[in-house]
Formats: sequence, structure tokens, C-alpha cells
Amino acid sequence: MNEENPSSSFIQTWARRAITITFCVLLWLLLIAGFPVLLVLGALIDLVRAGPWIITRCSLFFPFYFTCEVIGILASFLTWLASGVWIGASRQRFLDWNFALQRWWAGTLCRGALRIFDITIEVEGTDELRDGPIIVFLCHASVADTLLPAVFIANPNGLKLRYVLKHELLWDPCLDIVGNRLPNSFVRRSSGDSYRVLELMKDLGPFDGVIVYPEGTRFSEAKRKLIIEQLERKGETYLCEKARMLNNVLPPRLGGPLNLLERNESADVVFCAHFGFDGVVDMRDSLKGSLVGRTVKVRFWRVPFEAIPKTRAERKDWLFDNWMRVDEWIGRQKINQVVLTSVTPRSNEFIRYD
Repeated sequence: MNEENPSSSFIQTWARRAITITFCVLLWLLLIAGFPVLLVLGALIDLVRAGPWIITRCSLFFPFYFTCEVIGILASFLTWLASGVWIGASRQRFLDWNFALQRWWAGTLCRGALRIFDITIEVEGTDELRDGPIIVFLCHASVADTLLPAVFIANPNGLKLRYVLKHELLWDPCLDIVGNRLPNSFVRRSSGDSYRVLELMKDLGPFDGVIVYPEGTRFSEAKRKLIIEQLERKGETYLCEKARMLNNVLPPRLGGPLNLLERNESADVVFCAHFGFDGVVDMRDSLKGSLVGRTVKVRFWRVPFEAIPKTRAERKDWLFDNWMRVDEWIGRQKINQVVLTSVTPRSNEFIRYD
């Protein structure tokens, strides 16, 4: 979007939405109309393949996903209409309703996906999420982990989360419409949009939180090696040494997180480590059945504002120390995975709290 030309930005935004909303509604209609046929064909294919019924599950998930999208689009319009913001009514009420819609959409989508793909999530440290203001640093392994903040932070505690999201997600109409009404930041990678991220720190209150993915992209071993090679070529000795110590996450991009911490006036920092979404990067991985029957583990821990170092240099070491803790926790889950799978019976509950 062009911040210097509002009319151009408006035209670009609604041209994009005309495409994405039309595509979404048409695809939803096709999926609903063809749902019985898709379900039967999916079941027949799965019977032949003798796999984990992945085609059948996808035949359920995609109509469900686009139904959530269409309901979200309709609800966003009704929210705008009923709020009266278009005739000068309270903007705060309009924002509150959109935060509630954001929480509903993400929570419904996540819970539906967990049931359809038979995924169990085990969570530790939810008592660390009771209130704000907080800055949450999450590791990033899959598109699926973007729903974790809504399910485990926003929904149970009523927190209003502000997200740092990649610009490409504007092609999801629900994220585009509702996300742009709220104080979220859609940024292009390596674009210098960091000033937008810093805007998220304004007026953080006791019911607010900022969600950041410090790695900037999803983890893979190839990306980890590439980053180390790039740091070596640039002569970044300190960062290269730190990056080599990480085996299960990418080194954090320091600029954004450190700038947020410099603007931080009172927020605690929450770190989130998770394991189980790894290896599921795109649609091909889902169609292979990579998610079916998985147990995903999530761990939160909180650092009080008073315990965050006061200088930038100290905060850099502190951030790497906590990111190393994320890396080590994920490493332990990998080691224990086979043993836990063989000796621990699965529960009928799809979310368990420890």
C-alpha cells in the first residue's frame, strides 16, 4: 500500500478485495455444491490407498475453511453496519467487535482443523497468559502455528492481540478486512516497513498484546544453513556463532524485536515454543497426511518487564538466551517423540492443559 497516496491505496485495496472476495465466495459455492461427490470420491481414494483417510479429511476441511471465510466476510460487513461507525458512532465499540470477530474466526478455524485432522495439542504455561500488556515471541514452523495465539492467548483471556503479519496474507479476505481495521501490521520482507511494527507499541493497555515471529519466516534446515552462510559472508561473527548454536529454530532477526523492546514501557515478554507442526509447510504436505494424528506440544514462559535488560546490547544477549531455550525445548521434544508415542495413549480431548 502507498502511505503517501491514500486514494491510490484505497483503489488498490478494494481492487484486491473484489478479486479475493469473489474468488472465495465462488469457490465456497462450488465446494458446497460438490461436497457429497467430493466426500464419496475422497473416501474411495482413501480406501484404495489404505492411508489415514487424508483425502476424505481434506474434503471436509476445505468446505469448512471457506465456510469460515464467507461467514467472516459477511460478519465483517454486518459488524460495520451495526456499529454505526460509518455515521460517526463509537469507534472503540467497532474495534472491540472486530477483535471479537478475529478471535472467533481464528478459534473456530483452529478447533475445526484439530478435529478433522485428529490433532491433539498439549499446552504448558497457560497461567503465564492471564493478562497484559505482553509482547509474545513465537517460533514459526508452519502456517498452522499462526492460530495458536488466538486459541491460547486471546480467547481464554479476552486479550486484544496486535499481529505482525506478512504482506501476502492480505490475499486472505478475512485477514485483509478485519486485520486492517485493527492495529495489526502487514509487512513486506526486507522492505523497511519496521516503522509500522513500532506503531503496535502505542497505548498498550492491560488487555493488549503484540504477536511477533522473530525468525521472519518458517523454519527449515535449508534456511538455517543459508542464513549461517550469509552471516559468514557478511563477517557477522557474533550472529554467526549464535546461529550455529541453534538447531531447531532460525536465529531471530534482531532489528524488529530489539526496536519493539526499546519502545516497551511496561509490557512483559512471553516466549512460545511449540513442536509438532514441523514439516508441514504447504498444501502438498497436508495432502500427504503429515498432520493427521499428530500430538502438538506448546510451551509458554513469561519474563516480567522488570527483568528485561535495560540496554540494547544486554537485550540482544538476553533475546538469544531465551531463543536458545526455545531451541533446546524443541530438541527435547524431538528426542522424546518416539518414546512418548509408544507409551502414551491418546486422549479423546483435542486440547489438554498441563
